[in-house]
Amino acid sequence: MLGKHSKLIFAVSMGFLVVAVIMAAWGFQKIVDKQIQKNVQLENNSMMFDKWLKLPMPLEFKVYIFNVTNVEDVNQGEKPILNEIGPYVYKQYRERTILGYGPNDTIKYMLRKRFEFDPEASGVLTEDDEVTVINFSYLAAVLTVHDMMPSFVGMVNKALEQFFPSLEDAFLRVKVRDLFFDGIYLNCDGDNAALGLVCGKIKSDTPPTMRPAEGANGFYFSMFSHMNRTETGPYDMIRGRENVYELGNIVSYKEQKVMPMWGDKYCGQINGSDSSIFPPIKEGNVPKKLYTFEPDICRSVYVDLVGKKEIFNISAYYYEISESAFAAKSANPNNKCFCRKNWSANHDGCLLMGLLNLMPCQGAPAIASLPHFFLGSEELLEYFGSGIMPDKEKHNTYVYIDPTSGVVLSGLKRLQFNIELRQIDTVPQLKRVPTGLFPMLWLEEGATIPASIQQELRDSHKLIGYVEVARWFLLTAAIIAVVTSAVAVARANALLSWPRNSNSVSFILGPSVTQVNKGN
Repeated sequence: MLGKHSKLIFAVSMGFLVVAVIMAAWGFQKIVDKQIQKNVQLENNSMMFDKWLKLPMPLEFKVYIFNVTNVEDVNQGEKPILNEIGPYVYKQYRERTILGYGPNDTIKYMLRKRFEFDPEASGVLTEDDEVTVINFSYLAAVLTVHDMMPSFVGMVNKALEQFFPSLEDAFLRVKVRDLFFDGIYLNCDGDNAALGLVCGKIKSDTPPTMRPAEGANGFYFSMFSHMNRTETGPYDMIRGRENVYELGNIVSYKEQKVMPMWGDKYCGQINGSDSSIFPPIKEGNVPKKLYTFEPDICRSVYVDLVGKKEIFNISAYYYEISESAFAAKSANPNNKCFCRKNWSANHDGCLLMGLLNLMPCQGAPAIASLPHFFLGSEELLEYFGSGIMPDKEKHNTYVYIDPTSGVVLSGLKRLQFNIELRQIDTVPQLKRVPTGLFPMLWLEEGATIPASIQQELRDSHKLIGYVEVARWFLLTAAIIAVVTSAVAVARANALLSWPRNSNSVSFILGPSVTQVNKGN
């Protein structure tokens, strides 16, 4: 019976083999990719959408302050001695408001951040701690005037002495809560003619760190309160429905596809995501750089691929920031467009290694770096007596990406804000200070996915492993079926070609038997 149908079975098994080869080479992966895309794309029914719209857990926002311990010595020209205090830990909640959907598979949204002080994570530190830091807003005003109209600095400084409370020198004695969120009151009531110009300029420019004082003629300065008060955006981001490997890419910010303040398409280009979502990574096409767009510094920043590492029993791609990101133009010529144009007659506006000039972005002479000038020029460290100690373990920026889903398993962004302390003879508060780049504070922002999501990812990877086993099992079964049916066909053909005549029995019994039968 088997021989009769062996050719049909062989034909069926060959068809099964063709299907198995197609499924093993393309079909199973296509099914898995489709399922992953369905889960991670920004669509109402995807698993990722609700988590992206409102983060299921808060990020950690940590602030480290550079407390100045020898103010009187610095005022006499000595090297600053700093004492880092921190971290002051805040829970950062993120929520997005969808404004609509655009062409080319994009979604438009606003991003709101909300901060809550975390006393437990901050330990012995409280928001009522008093610290002594560089007076950021005062120096920003003085330096701006000095760079534009040096002859007016003395007159403007007289106005600033009424504007800033207790302006003894270039340092600020302040409570942490006032410096970060509550604000330091700056007075616009005074008899100095230039004071009106200063306050009028602030009112017209509305810098984010200043807010009008309600019921008083003045402003409040704080480093972060604007983050609690306002949304950022709108962002236009690719949803990943048409091409999952473009998921999360920001294509425009505030309706602009290029940040105009740098005056250059390369430096102004918007690359990467808002750091909350990344596309899956193809094993055969792993990106060498991973970009995120940072509105606070008006540019995209990248981290470089280091390699694969294990984290939470998950194989992930590990990226970290390299010195080329904030490199001087001598080390990375592509960064020359981040130099501030027309800085002065004897300066091209290009800074030392590891620094980014934020004047074009923030409208104030702030300078960004990695914490403790990590990956920066050693010349920056020589300015200090002590307190600045770059350490990769403490000051690096990095991210672990799950290649299957693009989920950030763990990541930290770190950034330091600095301003120049400049000796200016016409300003009593700055007459003897040593000129150099002075840090105020640095930030650490990041998160590690909770154990529940770690387990979800491990389960997903296990399921994909089962699919991989099923793929090869199907292919093996098809090969075995073809081989078995081929053997059956060969045997059936052998039986069909066997001699079928009257002497067939004699072939088995032998000639003597047939002869006996004939004799009878």
